[in-house]
Amino acid sequence: MNGLLIIVVIILSLWSITNTIQKVTDKVLEKQDQQTQLLEEIKANIESGGHGDK
Repeated sequence: MNGLLIIVVIILSLWSITNTIQKVTDKVLEKQDQQTQLLEEIKANIESGGHGDK
């Protein structure tokens, strides 16, 4: 019975770790998408002759 309890605890721990990693990954990807969008806006501004000393 103790072996079964240990297995259940390990499985629940791994499940919890997996969920945490998933949430962190989602946040990182969201921030990456935001950065990509900002870079595209900056690129568009530069190409359209935005502000600068060119």
